[in-house]
Amino acid sequence: MATSRSQVFVLASIFFLVLFAPSCSAGILRTCQFDRIYQLGDSISDTGNLIREDPLSPFARLPYGKTFFKNATGRCSNGLLMIDYLALYAGIPFLPPYLNTDAVLSHGHGVNFAVAGSTALPVEILAQNGVLAPVTNTCLNKQLDWMFT
Repeated sequence: MATSRSQVFVLASIFFLVLFAPSCSAGILRTCQFDRIYQLGDSISDTGNLIREDPLSPFARLPYGKTFFKNATGRCSNGLLMIDYLALYAGIPFLPPYLNTDAVLSHGHGVNFAVAGSTALPVEILAQNGVLAPVTNTCLNKQLDWMFT
């Protein structure tokens, strides 16, 4: 539990540092001239990779996405994620999930490798230590492999 809280704190800190940095003030990320974002992560930033791995996931149906997108997008949220806000403020489109085959050739503005339920360590190492990863077998190494292929 402490690890989860510290991870959320670190992510939130990075988010606010980027958003409120003196040379790149809140709402003016466009002046930084970001033209693409590459996102790694888990459910806090997954824009639809889990539902492509597991179409029966609850995130593949409403109410997830109902308010903002009017349909299920695979986000573990009813609205926008932090990465969506960063993209909006930077003036670039929302990041497509890497596993969306329609978006694979359109990575001009970046791509999202995050998968809800991802772990930092491979599931095999977790299993050796008696830890189950019930949501996905995708870990950070897999996301990095996707990124560098």
